[in-house]
Amino acid sequence: MKQAFKSLLVAGLVLTGASLTAASLTSARAEPLRIGIGGAFTSIDPHFYNATPNHSVSMHIFDRLVDRAPDVSLKPGLALSWKTLSDTVWEFKLRPGVTWHDGKPFTADDVAFTYERARNVPNSPGGFGGFLRAVKKVEVVDPLTLRIDTGVPAPNLPRELAFVPIISRHVGETAATEDYNSGKAAIGTGPYKFVSYTPGDRVELTRNDAWWGAKQPWDKVTLRMITNPGARVASILAGDVDVIDTPPAGDLAKLRADDRVRVASTEGLRVIYLALHSQEPVPATITANDGKPLAKNPLLDVKVRQALSIAINREGLADRIMHKTARATGQWLPPGTYSYATSVAVPAFDTNKAKALLAEAGFPDGFKVTLFSPSDRYPNDAATAQAIAQMWTRAGVKTAVETLPWSAYTGRGGKQEFGIGLWGWGSPTGEAGYLLSNVAATNDAARGLGVFNYGRYSNPELDKQIVEALATIDDDKREKLFVSAIEIFAKTLPIIPLYTLDNAWVTRKGITIEPRRDERTLAVDARPAK
Repeated sequence: MKQAFKSLLVAGLVLTGASLTAASLTSARAEPLRIGIGGAFTSIDPHFYNATPNHSVSMHIFDRLVDRAPDVSLKPGLALSWKTLSDTVWEFKLRPGVTWHDGKPFTADDVAFTYERARNVPNSPGGFGGFLRAVKKVEVVDPLTLRIDTGVPAPNLPRELAFVPIISRHVGETAATEDYNSGKAAIGTGPYKFVSYTPGDRVELTRNDAWWGAKQPWDKVTLRMITNPGARVASILAGDVDVIDTPPAGDLAKLRADDRVRVASTEGLRVIYLALHSQEPVPATITANDGKPLAKNPLLDVKVRQALSIAINREGLADRIMHKTARATGQWLPPGTYSYATSVAVPAFDTNKAKALLAEAGFPDGFKVTLFSPSDRYPNDAATAQAIAQMWTRAGVKTAVETLPWSAYTGRGGKQEFGIGLWGWGSPTGEAGYLLSNVAATNDAARGLGVFNYGRYSNPELDKQIVEALATIDDDKREKLFVSAIEIFAKTLPIIPLYTLDNAWVTRKGITIEPRRDERTLAVDARPAK
């Protein structure tokens, strides 16, 4: 696995555009494809919000400099190749002959503009600055050559750039988020062109026959937002859609036995976790048992954090709530992946020890909390929150649950309005640094660190380990630094990891889809069955 990780940095050097040209592939067929997406996509602006449903939409319209295969290995996108000229300078050779949907040519200047714009999008609940933290200077050498100076070594740069959709300067310079949502600025280089967007409902697309990649079999694609799990299953069984993602875990066995549909699945890279408010004053949703304010925030005490962690039966959540489609964890990567820490075990479930830790922290009678959760974002998210509330209440922390639709949840969570909130985080870079730098590091927008640190946890020792690891070129040394950071993480608990998810899709008979470890649901991965 380690060798596979090393190969990501040079993948673009050994692949050429010749194998990807449209001329070498089969001609397109005139068929529509209807996809039911479980998560709520909130904008057509490709830089507005770094969330999987938004990525699934934008990746149909906009390409990236570096692309990612379903197994998360890197492959050429708008860049045919990339290499290091020094420890801090990368050179990218761009794909010739690419045009925007309006017919204008794509050039290196568009990439330079994108990396300026994507850092700061007004009103974004969680943007793309973290992916561009290493980009200090962008030099346009010629229309098809780009150099990026990172200032310090940045071995993860190609993996991070695979997240950032490229937009055009000629459209984007005067465009706001509402211009993308209206379609006025939704002009990309991707496999599909924008037709319409109905917020809270659907996106309509049409095939881009001038796309540089493989000719697509679908002349029209509809991405429907179907956040209710039962409604998604009913839609695929009734033939109202052709593909759904995130089917309910409890329905998978029944769906696999149904001749009308097929199930495709793979081990995922997303961890479901709890973010704990780690600042004063005490959140209003954390009180004494009588409802009166507390003098101090109990979540700042590591013993309280540890008590909350071991009061959770992770194996029970994975087996019973998630119907064995999740794996209990004390970190966020599957065993065997690069930078997985074998020294960090799944925390042992122990209610009595949790009560003892609470007493040692000065809360022998516990306290009251509200656990917030989305109701329509992750598989069984609300059910997981309810189960945790019961476990914490048995340990002495009386817990209520408040659930919100994802569209409302993200805005409030991004403003640190939750004392404790349930979240998910994928690591499609395939290494520990992506979560560490975005979720566990001290929030520092100027440096692109801790962008999704919703609890505002801060630990200078952990920050030092993270920054050093991200700037270490040698794979073995970087892995040791990541493992050391994970060990600090496990002791201090910036967040409480619960379980990692498997990813699944259901297609109607006659269609196949290649399952992705990064959870994106893309028309380019679906094909008519042979």
